[in-house]
Amino acid sequence: MKFKKTLMACALALFSTLTVSHVQAASNSVQNVIDETYVQPDYVLGYSLSDDQRNQTLSLLGYDSSKDTSTSVKTITTSAYAKIMDVADDPSLQLYSSVKIQKLGSSETLTVNIVTPENITKVTSDMYRNAAVTLGIEHAAITVASPIPVTGESALAGIYYSLEENGAKVSDESKQLAQEELNTLSTINAENQGTDGYDADKLNVALADIKSAVADAGSNVTKDDVRKIVDETLDNYKLKDVLSNNQINMIVNFAFNLSKSSIIDSSSFKSALASLKNSIVSNAGSTFKGINLNFDSSSALESGKGFLANIWQAIVNFFKNLF
Repeated sequence: MKFKKTLMACALALFSTLTVSHVQAASNSVQNVIDETYVQPDYVLGYSLSDDQRNQTLSLLGYDSSKDTSTSVKTITTSAYAKIMDVADDPSLQLYSSVKIQKLGSSETLTVNIVTPENITKVTSDMYRNAAVTLGIEHAAITVASPIPVTGESALAGIYYSLEENGAKVSDESKQLAQEELNTLSTINAENQGTDGYDADKLNVALADIKSAVADAGSNVTKDDVRKIVDETLDNYKLKDVLSNNQINMIVNFAFNLSKSSIIDSSSFKSALASLKNSIVSNAGSTFKGINLNFDSSSALESGKGFLANIWQAIVNFFKNLF
């Protein structure tokens, strides 16, 4: 009996250590760096801007030289972009998308304002928001601008660059997933322009629900489980018969990669997704009329457990098998 008590005490100590480590990891989050460091807004400009375009872009982003300092303006070079995006450093890369990031109060919702929508041709504000949540941003105001037409995908690299320059430890895993997500959303959106039944708001909300369900299911979820989550969620939002098999596979692959990442361990990940979903729905008018917004596909999965629940269950099973 004394041996059993000792072992259980060790298990509890291990669980406590893991819990504390989990909390400490959260305290060093991207969001904390924004809250503590972004006293002034931070600006990241594309390397390819001419001097006139640079001044024009700063004006579009709301730069005020009387309030902001020159140190809050950065330029992302082709070499920095190549390192962030894990591509070859090509001097011919054209980087025009630029961003401003400023902190918001903890009760405010993450916002993305594209001030030149006519020049950001492939990415919508809600696509940026979904990818930003995957990156670990919970509440901030992000502004995007370009003086000429561009896809807008490189603006996400500007966000990474700003965070890292200000001391955030943005994992390669987070960067890759956020970029994969943005590419998935923007590709599906571009391919379905004019398609009957397609709606970008529904796609963004569906993906937010899918990410939340994957977080509930935990890292042990199978790809078949992820496909079930995706299929049921898309069906709920009346998109399953609209998207092609290849487009659905893109979502499944992203969601499965997300399930194996540490991003889903964050205690604030799901709350940030809920805020994003509520914001999109509230601004979408009648788009979601007749759709069950309380749909939860994760409840259908027996494997739906969070990070700490999975660890605790493993400990319980170990002692059951031992005794």
